[in-house]
Amino acid sequence: MTRIGVLILLCTSLCFTSCIDKKTEENKPEATSTILPSSTGKVSEIVVVISNDLWEGEVGAILKASFQENIPALPQQEAYFDLYAIEAKDFSRIFKTHKNILWLSLAEPTFEKKEQKWAKNQLFVRVSDINEANLAKNLNNRVHQIRAWFLAKDQLRRIEKLKSGSEKDIEKQINEQFKIKTIIPKGYKNAVVEKDFIWLRKDHPEINVVSNLWISYKDYSHPKQFEKPELVQLRDSIGKLHVEGAPPQSFMATELLYNPNYKLLKDQPYTIETRGLWTMVNDFLGGPYVAYAILDEKNQKILYAEGFVYCPSERKREYIANLEAVLSSISIN
Repeated sequence: MTRIGVLILLCTSLCFTSCIDKKTEENKPEATSTILPSSTGKVSEIVVVISNDLWEGEVGAILKASFQENIPALPQQEAYFDLYAIEAKDFSRIFKTHKNILWLSLAEPTFEKKEQKWAKNQLFVRVSDINEANLAKNLNNRVHQIRAWFLAKDQLRRIEKLKSGSEKDIEKQINEQFKIKTIIPKGYKNAVVEKDFIWLRKDHPEINVVSNLWISYKDYSHPKQFEKPELVQLRDSIGKLHVEGAPPQSFMATELLYNPNYKLLKDQPYTIETRGLWTMVNDFLGGPYVAYAILDEKNQKILYAEGFVYCPSERKREYIANLEAVLSSISIN
């Protein structure tokens, strides 16, 4: 190793280990280094720096209720985040580079959000107050905002990862066909291509998982087309036409035993998000889906884009989150 390499390694090591005050419960975070290492850990994971008393009390209960709430429209229970609680005295070098860090403590009232505190592409959030009751109240008022920050950061990380090695030829094809820009992750192939419809799929035969993307255009004539029943009817018409099962008279449909989630995602362009479960009529297949209905006001079209996954033996959270990241990357030219 060169002298410069040794010096950098030594400085980085000192930066990680020398500034933690082990005499205080708070163990205050140190300042950002000018030379940052890459972040570690997985998306959908958060290191929570918190005392055992706070973790087992009201503060921990508020945190768990929000961050470990089950993601809607998945066939099995899966939480938004995996939480790893550690005490401040144990917050060592191995944790400091984690992608997501949430620090909760009893100290002077603080509410802080900081990017890249100890590592590149890191999100650090700190909430503190003078006593447990005040901290619980403060956290309760802000917990959904904090969760939204971590969800948004993870989505940006997924988008950046999906961009690397994406299918440029298919992206160009979609741009020419639908006048939109989007990310098509590596490994997706054309399954069906028509004038106003494209179906892409990515097979993982080793784990029996298939990820799918639909993009379709439909003429826009009335706001009612963006209501939930109309959007469910639209996806069912696509499924019946294009997705046939092995048994006779088998086709894809929306599983209405689960009422699909429906929300306005943004006003410009007007975008509705729906989430639900799909099933195969006269068959036993099924899984989750997430869809965006986007108004192309200039061309008076509805762009319907959906990601759905067949994943009977694996957790669905990451597959659906990656499909959602693809949908969020769509922009109309």
